Amino acid sequence: MPDLGIDTIAFAAARREDYVPLASLPGAAGLVPPERLAAAGIPRSRLMVRIPEDDDVDVAAQVLAALGPPAAPQPLFFVRSGPLRDPNVAALAGLVHRSGWAGEDVGLSHLDELGGTTVFGLLEWAVDREATAVLCDEPLFADEAAGPPRFAAVGFRLRRGSAAPLTVSGCGEGKPAFAGDHRFTGRGPCDAWLSFCAALAEGVVADGERVLLHTRGPLHEGWLALLATDVAALRLAPAAPVATASLLGGRSG
Repeated sequence: MPDLGIDTIAFAAARREDYVPLASLPGAAGLVPPERLAAAGIPRSRLMVRIPEDDDVDVAAQVLAALGPPAAPQPLFFVRSGPLRDPNVAALAGLVHRSGWAGEDVGLSHLDELGGTTVFGLLEWAVDREATAVLCDEPLFADEAAGPPRFAAVGFRLRRGSAAPLTVSGCGEGKPAFAGDHRFTGRGPCDAWLSFCAALAEGVVADGERVLLHTRGPLHEGWLALLATDVAALRLAPAAPVATASLLGGRSG
């Protein structure tokens, strides 16, 4: 089967301030499964939890809008890192309804840090000709010592064929065994992608170079290898009218 390639990358990020100490919500600790608390990797004494607000920024919807409608109906893969920011909201159904998505839709959740790396193993198997994928990280928990995290989403137009601007070379769980020409590392599933987008916008990545995206979180570590074949043909689509450098934050690679 031809390689899985990426034609377009869209991205969005937004800071959220409305987290409160878990200890301030009577009985809340008993409602959160212990495995989710462990996955947060935060001491209980510093654990803060997200309170949904009516004006929440929907980064996934921003990213899907930035990608624009496909020329023909195609599958949509919606990949979430963890629990929904609002348990009363059907996120995938709402995204499909508001966007008027015409193709099939598939939702994947609770992949934690691996949502931006090893999920491409599934996409390589599942994508037949063309598809759209949206990775969404809206942390339910925060560390009081580190401050409020950001909501982030990254979207892709995927297609089969080695002529795509970026091609997927491989992915896996654990520590990568090679460095690549450029390496971008982050804690959350979107972090390395946002750093990679900043590097692309700066013209740092050249044709023929290999890129390693490395995610290392409290429970999981994973990697994704890409080959840049035609960087000039890759479309970058910021989802908000914010300067690229300030939106994406620190780059490494």
